[in-house]
Amino acid sequence: MYPIIVDRRYWGTVTPVYVRLCGYCKIRFNSGERLSFFVFAPPLTLPRVLIMPQLRFLFSLLLVVLFQACVNMQSRFELQTGDLLFSVGKDSSELVAAIQTSTGQDKEIPFSHVGMVSIENGRSYVLEATHPGGVVKTPLKAFFNETAVLNGKHLIAVGRVTSDFEYTIANAIKNAEKHLGKGYDYAYSETNDQFYCSELVRFAFLDSHGKPIFEPQAMSFKNPQTGDIDAYWIKHFEKLGKPVPEGEPGTNPADMAQSPVIKIVHKYY
Repeated sequence: MYPIIVDRRYWGTVTPVYVRLCGYCKIRFNSGERLSFFVFAPPLTLPRVLIMPQLRFLFSLLLVVLFQACVNMQSRFELQTGDLLFSVGKDSSELVAAIQTSTGQDKEIPFSHVGMVSIENGRSYVLEATHPGGVVKTPLKAFFNETAVLNGKHLIAVGRVTSDFEYTIANAIKNAEKHLGKGYDYAYSETNDQFYCSELVRFAFLDSHGKPIFEPQAMSFKNPQTGDIDAYWIKHFEKLGKPVPEGEPGTNPADMAQSPVIKIVHKYY
C-alpha cells in the first residue's frame, strides 16, 4: 500500500491515509476510528505521493462525501424484536388525504393499527390481530404492503418500550404467539378470548406482577361532531347482538402511540 501524506494545515484530524492500487482506502483518525471505502487508484510509481495544492479541495470534498455516506450507513435504523409498528391502513384514503392537506405533517397521526415486531433467524415478522385474519404472524414486507403511502413513504411509526420495561419484551412475544390463530375481536371486549390489534399488544406486555403495562382507556364510539354514537357502530353491534360498549375499558393504536411507557424511535414518513 502507498501512504498519502496529507498537509496537516488542512487535515489536522486525519493521520496517514493509505491507498491500495485498486482496493480499499482506509482512513485512521486520531480518535482511533477508521473509515474504509473502495477506490480505484492509478498506478503509483513513487512510494510517497504528495497531494498537489490544486487537488486539495477535490480530495477534501471526496473524503467528506465518503465519510458522510459511511456515517449514514452506520446510522441506518434497524428494527428490534418487541418494537411496535403504528400504522395507517392503505384503505384509509380519506384519512391519508386529511394528513396530506394538513399544514403540519409532523403532528400526531391518528394511527389505525399496531403490530409488534418479532425477528427470528434474521427474518422479521409482525405479530398482529387483523380482520378477518385474526391473530397472525405477518412477514414484515407484507405488513408494509398493507400500509398507506404518503409522498412515497409508508405511514408507519416505530414505538419502543422504555428502559424500565425492556424486561417485558421476551415474554411479550411469547404471550402474543400463544394467541396465534384466535379470531378478531369484533365485540371490542376484554372479557372474551379474541383480540383486536391494540388489545393483543396490551395483553402481551405484562409487568413483573402480570399486569399490562399499557393502561386501558375508556372507549368511545361517538361521532365527535354530533356527540351521539355513530350509526356505523350502532349497526355493527346490532349484528353481534350486543350493546355498544361505550365507556368500557379498551385501547386504540392512536392513544397507545402516546403512552408514557414507550417512545417513538423512528418514523418512515
